[in-house]
Amino acid sequence: MANFFLPILLVVGFAIWKVLDHFTLPNTFSILLIILTALSGILWCYHRFVVNPKRSRQITRIEQRTGKTLSAEEKQKVEPVSEGSEFVASIFPVLAFVLILRSFVFEPFQIPSGSMEPTLRIGDFLVVEKYAYGIKDPVFQNTLIETGKPQRGDVIVFKAPPQPNVDYIKRIVAIGGDRIRYNELDRKITLVYGENGKPCSENCEVKEFSYSEPVENKEFQFIIGQNPDGSLMYGPSPLETTESGDVEHKIHWYPEPISEGYRYKDYSTQDNYITEWTVPENQYFVMGDNRNNSEDSRFWGFVPEKNIVGKATYIWLSLDKKQNEWPTGIRSERIFQKIQ
Repeated sequence: MANFFLPILLVVGFAIWKVLDHFTLPNTFSILLIILTALSGILWCYHRFVVNPKRSRQITRIEQRTGKTLSAEEKQKVEPVSEGSEFVASIFPVLAFVLILRSFVFEPFQIPSGSMEPTLRIGDFLVVEKYAYGIKDPVFQNTLIETGKPQRGDVIVFKAPPQPNVDYIKRIVAIGGDRIRYNELDRKITLVYGENGKPCSENCEVKEFSYSEPVENKEFQFIIGQNPDGSLMYGPSPLETTESGDVEHKIHWYPEPISEGYRYKDYSTQDNYITEWTVPENQYFVMGDNRNNSEDSRFWGFVPEKNIVGKATYIWLSLDKKQNEWPTGIRSERIFQKIQ
């Protein structure tokens, strides 16, 4: 039975992961990591404080009785422990380090789609600061220690309300109390800043985002469908412009305006092509930089502060690849690039 300890543990771990995933819990991997770390820690403590002292006493008795020093091989035969149990106990320090690092300091994230192009590209691997907006418990995401608040323009990783078990990445455009207006025709944004998380009623500060002259960027193409063989169909290249609001960054537009207002959710008013949202306190309105290729707050609502995983800060690796395709190289010029 001892020889099957490790395979059984792996099967049980996989089964637990599938059960947790079935319930679409927001922190499945964290829960599984905590369970494995706790199990490994229990075995580590058992070996260190029970098994090893008992083995040492037994070895001492044998050596005193026989009058000779046991070899390393002979010592291993005294109070033997299964290799699987010993292995799981030995990785406790590693699991504990990974748990602490991933839960409270940094977490890796991979860009799966083109919704944040051109700022972030498919194949980018990011460093996400978990402590940027507070130290949170890894399961329920309750803030234990305040360290800061999300700001307009920050690129964040979060659990999206429609899929709480999936990590999304978008840019914060408006915070609690702000009123955001989006014009589908000219695709421009206007912000009416809130005050202390509440909507402003008088002498309000208004920010009209400005845009540079759009230029076609042939390095990118929109995905417009799928071929019968499963390969992706590509359409026109996007127009690229620099958006200047609370931060300055590049965004992509489809060559022609797309009317999607009928799909918008949770808005305050909608008049022809202009839609306005009022952001609730402690919630955020996020959008992808690839404006006509992003499922974001326009379509499913606001992001509660509790859902925020962390702030995306740096690209630590960038694989040259397209969606649903294997990498063909490395974009070395993007490595260690700061996300703005």
